[in-house]
Amino acid sequence: MTVDLLRRRALRRTALLGAALAAPAVHAATVAPGRVIVVGGGFAGASCAGALKQLWPALQVRLFEPRRHFASGPFCNAMVAGLRDLASVSVTPAGLAACGVDWQAQAVAEVDPVRLRVRDATGRWHAADRLVLAPGIGLDWDALPGLDAAGSERMPHGWLGDASLLALRRRFAALRDGATVLIGVPAHPYRCPPAPYERASLFAWALRGRRAKVLIADAKDDFTLRPQFQRAWARWPGTVEWIARAQGGEVHAVDTQRGEVRLGSGERLRPDLACIIPAQQAAALCHAAGLVDPSGWCPVLPDSFASTQHAGVHVLGDAAAAYPLPKSAMAARGSALLCAAAVCAALGQRPAPVPQALQSNCYSLVAPDAATALHGSYGVVGGRMSALWQAAAMPGEDEALLAQEARDWYAQAVRDSFATIARHR
Repeated sequence: MTVDLLRRRALRRTALLGAALAAPAVHAATVAPGRVIVVGGGFAGASCAGALKQLWPALQVRLFEPRRHFASGPFCNAMVAGLRDLASVSVTPAGLAACGVDWQAQAVAEVDPVRLRVRDATGRWHAADRLVLAPGIGLDWDALPGLDAAGSERMPHGWLGDASLLALRRRFAALRDGATVLIGVPAHPYRCPPAPYERASLFAWALRGRRAKVLIADAKDDFTLRPQFQRAWARWPGTVEWIARAQGGEVHAVDTQRGEVRLGSGERLRPDLACIIPAQQAAALCHAAGLVDPSGWCPVLPDSFASTQHAGVHVLGDAAAAYPLPKSAMAARGSALLCAAAVCAALGQRPAPVPQALQSNCYSLVAPDAATALHGSYGVVGGRMSALWQAAAMPGEDEALLAQEARDWYAQAVRDSFATIARHR
């Protein structure tokens, strides 16, 4: 079976999953509608809130997402490299409000997983029959000596929040000819595994012909799509250098005041731009609610994404520990659809969902109109989330076609998840 066929089958199965879970509910009229609170309006939370209303229109669905517009994740590296504007990678929950979701444009200050309620920024408590948490990641500022939230502004990670993305974009745009950029990559797990290497690729493309250097200081000895990225880097000889952990590449400490990065080899570097991506964990809200395990992530049941720590709570998206399911937008949406069906079943509105495989197509740009990709299907085997198959783009695949597929997928994902239209530039 060809990689192209696998990729197209994955896209089709994602569409079929949504259609299957949206099938008419049984005995809906005989069940009193319940209340569900969703915390976090990214791909996972938005998809779940919308699916809940689609499955059970009478259900009261309240979504807490304080950001009225925010960068969604996919294509953000292209924005940082100057290939797209911020609006083209931004989304809004406003479309969900028009579909009947009660969107509260404020943050949640506290989650009570025992009484199934949340406290908003004004101090008011909101109770529900089920809680769905999709608050994303938190940055672990204790993992790297010398790096904290304030100092990180001098070594912008561009991994969380529009402000960091825009700061990194400004710093990158101001680089002189002959500049050196260093990207510090943490150990797994972290949001979007191929993203640091996509960033390096787009930086190298944007700096081509300017005698620049892009260093990747890695805490790992391998990475997602390594052969595919290295083939792309060969187009700009000498521009990209990957330093594996075994070669002393792991970042051991930083001095943000001096702009200095110390590697495991003992070498001290002072690049023109240091982009240090911090180690990651589930968002602080999950830690405070007692939903994490010693890994720092939220363990869940793989068939419903129900928390194993507290009954009546589900955790979706990047915060969930569902390895080997990647922390990608497509996987987040697929898991959200399964969770929505499981929530409706738990509230008595429909039968328990039939187990469905989750699809993840991770596209990575290596140039404005060229991409590579990793495709995978994931499902429950022996009570655990497992990889059913995975396939990477092969040498000779049409990179321009993959880039167009990435753009088409993103536009469709925004429409499906946020009930709105994505801009292309």
